[in-house]
Amino acid sequence: MRLHKKTRITLVSFVLAAFLLLALLNNPIAAAQEAEQQDLEAEMKFLKALIHFIQENYYTDVDTDELIKGACKGIIESLEDPYSTYFSPREYTDFSEQASGTYSGIGVVITKKDKYIVVVSPMPDGPAARAGIEAGDRIIMADDKELTGMDLSEAASYIKGPKGTKVTLKIMREGETNLLTFTIERDEIEINPVDYRVIDNQIGYIRLMDFNEHAFDHIIEALYEFELWQVKGILLDLRNNPGGLLDQAFKVADIFVPKGKTIVKIVRDEGEVLEELKSVKQYKQYPLVVLVNGGSASASEIVAGAIQDNGAGTIIGTKTFGKATVQKTVNLGKLGGFKVTVARYQTPAGRDINEVGIQPDVVVEPLKVQLPEFAPLGDMRVLKKGVIGLDVYGVQQRLKYLGYYQGEENGIYDQSTARAVADFQAANNLPVKGYVDEATYRLLEKAVQEKPHKRDDVQLKKALEILRQHFDKKVVNQ
Repeated sequence: MRLHKKTRITLVSFVLAAFLLLALLNNPIAAAQEAEQQDLEAEMKFLKALIHFIQENYYTDVDTDELIKGACKGIIESLEDPYSTYFSPREYTDFSEQASGTYSGIGVVITKKDKYIVVVSPMPDGPAARAGIEAGDRIIMADDKELTGMDLSEAASYIKGPKGTKVTLKIMREGETNLLTFTIERDEIEINPVDYRVIDNQIGYIRLMDFNEHAFDHIIEALYEFELWQVKGILLDLRNNPGGLLDQAFKVADIFVPKGKTIVKIVRDEGEVLEELKSVKQYKQYPLVVLVNGGSASASEIVAGAIQDNGAGTIIGTKTFGKATVQKTVNLGKLGGFKVTVARYQTPAGRDINEVGIQPDVVVEPLKVQLPEFAPLGDMRVLKKGVIGLDVYGVQQRLKYLGYYQGEENGIYDQSTARAVADFQAANNLPVKGYVDEATYRLLEKAVQEKPHKRDDVQLKKALEILRQHFDKKVVNQ
């Protein structure tokens, strides 16, 4: 919509004032220096005059919103801080959903492959799974929108929508000659960042993928199950956890750090302590080992640092990433939003680990495994009985490596190959077809890449070994 010149200038004045006010209200450091903002008045007047000049003199009409967005982006980028970022409206929505761990949609993980939007996996018991959407499905249309060739983020915006609304998808599925139609009612989808299990009937293993709003609740759920199992120790896996919400980092650390002990110090750049957060609850304490690596950052480092400095557990793995800055976010409505660094943090012992990382108590480098040389899989054509080719040979190689195929690797898709494919599909929750489709190709390649890590996770083995030593010591002491 194009606005009258005077209306545009009024809008610019309002937006600039609102932008400044939001920054003050959402940034405790800036709020403490409110008097200094008087010095910005001249600069703000200049920015207003510049926008006015462009609107009056540019050779064609300009969109006021886009000018303001550009100003916002330039302001944030001028900080030269990798953790301060301006978001477009769509980017801000995606960022907020990731942080909250909740969104309204149909419950599918999607990716872009070639020009198609492809379902990686439907979430268990989600709307899409209940409707019959399968891994490998290509989403061609969402309602009347053609998704083929569309950017992944844009395509997702047409699939998502308010809870209770419906979306009609046109699906291309391997083996089907016509497009399939699914009408799915959207619901609130919660992303669970926690995976847990009991190892050897005595060790509770928790893998935390990120610190979204549901992290603490799901860890408490895991601990409840562990208590029923009467586990003797906890293994917390924070490897490749990029961080997330500060309050969730505090709550998670509060579980493992004894009551009254410092968890983290929020400081200014000069080292002045703004806030010192201490453990407030007392949970049942177990022998604890925490796994970290170079992908463990931010909130993960807050938890690992609190546990290490308070002697609440043993940190194992490799040095962490080294991000010790705190960001706040501001929602600018139709202008998008931004996050900006407002403070740094230190571990309880006063360590600044920014760009340094946390050195584990026990350093264990991951085992580097050289995969066998496999024949290429080509253009992923459908492989059925009677088909011959190098891609069949490649599939046979991979299936043998994974332990599903015992026959001769000869490039001929025979009965034994079909049986091995069916066994692989059944073991990996794929529709058992006995032939190789796109979803089977994808999962087969993923399984090959993951096998060395599952089999030779030396960091996990060391963590289990140290926990078992804790148990042995307790037996000896008794």
